Amino acid sequence: MKPIYGHFLLALTEDAKSQYLIFSALNTEIEALRETVRALDPTFADVMAQKTKEIEAKNALIVQAVIAGYDAKLQLLKDGLVC
Repeated sequence: MKPIYGHFLLALTEDAKSQYLIFSALNTEIEALRETVRALDPTFADVMAQKTKEIEAKNALIVQAVIAGYDAKLQLLKDGLVC
């Protein structure tokens, strides 16, 4: 492996670690908020389900576009066109 690849993999791994730490902290915060609201409002589960559907529908095109971009980049890497 050429040294540049090692630096690239190191940077990707550091980014993945940072993203995981952010995701983990956000997940903990969201879970705590969800359980707090659930304890305060017995209708929370129904409202949460409805709002989740609405927001997923609103963001669907953006999510699809971002994922398609990642898939295209991954395919270039798999095909060996980017090194």
